[in-house]
Amino acid sequence: MPTIAALVPGRRRGTPDADPVLRAYLNEQLAAATGLAEQLRRAAALDVLAGERTTLLRVRREVAADRAALRTAMRRLGASTDWAVVGVGWLSAHAGRVAPLLHRLPVLDRVAGVLPTAHPARAAVVEALLALEDVLGGLHRRAVAARLLGELVAVQELRGDWTSGVRGLADRARRQQEEVEAAHRRCAAPLVTPG
Repeated sequence: MPTIAALVPGRRRGTPDADPVLRAYLNEQLAAATGLAEQLRRAAALDVLAGERTTLLRVRREVAADRAALRTAMRRLGASTDWAVVGVGWLSAHAGRVAPLLHRLPVLDRVAGVLPTAHPARAAVVEALLALEDVLGGLHRRAVAARLLGELVAVQELRGDWTSGVRGLADRARRQQEEVEAAHRRCAAPLVTPG
């Protein structure tokens, strides 16, 4: 009867199961990448970010490709996917849809002294800035984790086509972070410009 390792596609026969701590860490990163893709989709859908939509959707496609590279690395390292952890990441990203609604509650508006009816465009800018900051947090986390994964591959002297994709994750995340930061600066201009 074939072993589990032999049945997992892309996993070399005889590859030992990953350290449970490494497996848990990689699954957390996979869940974070899943949530990041949802955050990017949500940010790209905001009307005030229409000028940034192409960039945000391209970064989302790249994050999806990088997520696939992470899943390949996990298989090669013997770390199975914990779908419960990934599902919680997906759900938490969808729960983020509630945050903009909270910003519109009349009680919070009175406490903060904000009248959204008087400045709807500026209120939309705030919503977009918060969405972009969520994305930036996810991109920063991904860059740090990708650097660690690249070091893991290098230290273990792993070889194969899949390792080049892993080694490039940190550079791609850093570049994506710079692009989204530039979008954030452009979006913030109405708040910092008197008027």
